[in-house]
Amino acid sequence: MTACTHDGRFRPWTLKPRTAPAEDPGVVTSAATTATTALRAAREVRSSPLEALLETTRRQMGADLTYVSQLGAAPDGSARRLRTVVTPLPLPVRSGDVEPLAGTLCERVVRSGDAVVVPDTGADAGAVGARARGIGAYVGVPLHRRDGSLYGTLCSLSARPDPGLRQRDAEVLRVIAGIVMELVEEDDAAAAQRQAVLDRLAALDAAGGPRIVYQPVVELRTSQPVGAEALSRFPAGTATPDAWFADAATVGAGADLELRAVRTALTGLPHLPGFVSVNLSPTTLTEPGFVRALAGVPLDRVVVEITEHAAIDDYAGLLAALAPLRAAGLRVAVDDTGAGYASLRHVLAILPDFVKLDISLVRGLDGDRSRRALAAGLVTFAEATEAAIIAEGIETAEELAVLQALGVSHGQGYHLARPAPLVVPAAR
Repeated sequence: MTACTHDGRFRPWTLKPRTAPAEDPGVVTSAATTATTALRAAREVRSSPLEALLETTRRQMGADLTYVSQLGAAPDGSARRLRTVVTPLPLPVRSGDVEPLAGTLCERVVRSGDAVVVPDTGADAGAVGARARGIGAYVGVPLHRRDGSLYGTLCSLSARPDPGLRQRDAEVLRVIAGIVMELVEEDDAAAAQRQAVLDRLAALDAAGGPRIVYQPVVELRTSQPVGAEALSRFPAGTATPDAWFADAATVGAGADLELRAVRTALTGLPHLPGFVSVNLSPTTLTEPGFVRALAGVPLDRVVVEITEHAAIDDYAGLLAALAPLRAAGLRVAVDDTGAGYASLRHVLAILPDFVKLDISLVRGLDGDRSRRALAAGLVTFAEATEAAIIAEGIETAEELAVLQALGVSHGQGYHLARPAPLVVPAAR
């Protein structure tokens, strides 16, 4: 067998017999039992399910190496990629290597479209190449996608001949091949989805990142704006902002996207009254990039909002990260308060400067006694902790009047002002 080096040349490698006694493969009598055992092991371990499945298969077969190869690594079909390789031996072969197909036993599997079992390569005239590379025994089966097309091969091989290797072992491998292909196609679908997210993020970045609009936060007593919440907007016809940020997080780009939005939002500070409020996840708040994004910004004009939907596993770590920034003037708001238990935990643990009443609590509270009671309780709590209340989603004069009567100090919503891009007066 050979493997492809980084410069594209193939390097030979030889499978040598183990110095320790080989594992006793036992007698595999039930393909279904073997496959079930392998799948259970794949689900129980934290490593790749496909790797766990192949390792279980290797042990069941008593083999030295088990791997999945994918055809089509070369345009002319002359090469294959070793998608996943498992072996306890220090062999110069690894997952991702590219090998020529010609002259291999896997080529025989591909050409025949059926299982190939070679208990002893020394007794098989067509296995000269395998024998020269130190392969003593081999069993391989084709892998087919759900649509029936050929994907590649699933193979197990050993340095020593294995006289006990029979066609029924190929049947075991064939059953496991079905499970392997389920995992492979799941992985491929996830990889395609990941790449699609990365492509969308790259296109967004090339276009300048998310667009920012600002919704005024108004002091209800005077009806004067005292700040604005910066809200991210994405290309028309695409997913919601929440979905953009959630997708970015799944590919490890959540903090980058959030901080890109923050940096853009803070450019509006010179042209806005009061503070600018930005939404950030707890994880991003502890990133070094967050501190860098605030460099040169007057911190007493910045409010960070932590949403109820973001889980916080380490309040102590979060508070430690925020402490020097809060001491320098940064203020913190807990968003979506009243929407669920998590927001109340955030309020109690963080003791924010602003408590933002969720729109679900504000909507229709003029006609709902229970909503009014909860809002009144949060107002009392805020007063006791020297926090300010900001009611979100005020859409009617009746809601505004009740909030004012309850002592809510600040608010935002369509009744007060809609989100809008920042309009900067032209320089004269």
